[in-house]
Amino acid sequence: MNTDPIYIFRKTWGTYQKVISNNLMFHREISAAVRNIFETRPGMLNVIDLGCGDAAHIGKILKPGQVAEYCGCDLSPYALDVARINLEPFGIRVKLLCREMIAVLREAPENHFDVVYSGYALHHLPTEGKQAFFMECRRILRENGSVILVDVMREEGQARPAYLESYNGAVATQWEALTPHERDQVQEHIRNCDFPETPAELQRLAENAGLATCRRLEKRTWHEAWCYQA
Repeated sequence: MNTDPIYIFRKTWGTYQKVISNNLMFHREISAAVRNIFETRPGMLNVIDLGCGDAAHIGKILKPGQVAEYCGCDLSPYALDVARINLEPFGIRVKLLCREMIAVLREAPENHFDVVYSGYALHHLPTEGKQAFFMECRRILRENGSVILVDVMREEGQARPAYLESYNGAVATQWEALTPHERDQVQEHIRNCDFPETPAELQRLAENAGLATCRRLEKRTWHEAWCYQA
């Protein structure tokens, strides 16, 4: 077995790219909904992207002229290497950090960002980590700033074991674009790393932090996009 970290990253990232290209997690519909929100924001935006990966999604959501400053963080240094290339067309101030998202939030300046964006990362944290996320987001946002959250969420009243069974069942029977081995990879990741909340619980955590205006932008099965504002 090849244990080289670059090989492992390219292999697992390749699987994720197949998920995106085949729209298995509804990236197209969700990106369109998020893009509509950004198009209503005037002026140049300071954006922090938590769990940014290779930052390819930003080019599909934001236009270069909309961004004044971009800060992204991810736990994969190899993803960040790709992100640097993907962000070059924006010609903006870019900071990329290989650090955990809550640590990055806690060190971010107060009242500095217009948008906190996080895509498919928050569900990896325990509930107390999600609460810290919203608390720190409220601190670093400017007036009229927004938290845009794209993530998997449990249905209301659905316990985690039922979520795991239903989601992995969908992967096994509907994600035919992936090979059996790739589907096994995805299912293992879901079992070990997915700790999603319900939308109502996330709204409660956001309201605890002073983000009382919460609205759903898009919902496709367990994949949802929400906007939270003070």
